[in-house]
Amino acid sequence: MEKKIKLSLALLSLFTLTLSGCSFNHNETKPVEPGGNSGDDPQVDPPDNPPDDNPPKEEKFKGYAPTGYELKWGDEFDASVLSDNWEPMIGDGSNYGIYRWGNNEEQYYKAENAYVEDDALHILALREETTYQRDENTILTYHFSSARLRTTKKVFTTYGYIESRILLPAGTGLWPAFWMLPESRYEGRGWPVSGEIDIMEARGRIPTSIGATIHSGNASGQQAYTSKDYNFTDGEDITSYHCYGVEWTEAAFYFYVDGNLFHTVTNTTYQRNNPLYTDKSSSAPFDQPFHLLLNLAIGGNFDGGKSVSSYFKEAEMLVDYVRIFNKVNNEE
Repeated sequence: MEKKIKLSLALLSLFTLTLSGCSFNHNETKPVEPGGNSGDDPQVDPPDNPPDDNPPKEEKFKGYAPTGYELKWGDEFDASVLSDNWEPMIGDGSNYGIYRWGNNEEQYYKAENAYVEDDALHILALREETTYQRDENTILTYHFSSARLRTTKKVFTTYGYIESRILLPAGTGLWPAFWMLPESRYEGRGWPVSGEIDIMEARGRIPTSIGATIHSGNASGQQAYTSKDYNFTDGEDITSYHCYGVEWTEAAFYFYVDGNLFHTVTNTTYQRNNPLYTDKSSSAPFDQPFHLLLNLAIGGNFDGGKSVSSYFKEAEMLVDYVRIFNKVNNEE
């Protein structure tokens, strides 16, 4: 799949897309190739200004930030190494108090499985054996590795429009995700009471759809969530680049794929307005800073425990950019 959307200037002049409320940039132009003599024809004089051997890089995809928002932070993954804004999470979750990451996942996360190359973040899942000594009496062997990154204590936001342009792998047992977790516990209570924002989760077994979910707690502190799938059309699926975004306001969440709104969650949609959340904000626990996560899991509960096939060797998730926008003149 090509990372950039290439259209000739002639085609570009025929199409203009305008949608209310969002800056929808479906058409991305490639710079005109420099003209001039190749030097093979002695009868043609070279131009006065020979073409640059290193023409400017074409403009990055502009995305779908709604009108009235301005860029607060972004990572375009155009450096030679991964930014230190991203912390690789290592292991099977035991070091974080969530063995097998709380979802019966099969992979062992490693830092080296996430790297920047060709203007993209690569998250690589591999079939490889890793032995891990969990404690004095327990040695575990994992047959898959992958990567999980987070921006806690470095990049976080309360409200805003958050978007990433991602190419995902297809295949049974693959579980890529772009999501958010809180910087601190709500009134000292952990998940799910403190909340979770799943901007995009995909079942590699079903490449024609992705899901978006809001998690929190009900009045008893048990999980309460609302979720909805987005189904691609016209032969598209997760294996080409798409923009996954959420507009997070004090009143609601609005989830998008390529600028198409498909899921709205208001404060009254589920259990946020109940006695469990005792602060004065009606949007608790989603009135606190949340940070970003990107990962590619194998197996786990999300798709009913289905694992990869015996033929699986590797899979890759490519991230073009991650961006956070705030409303203009928003004090937050």
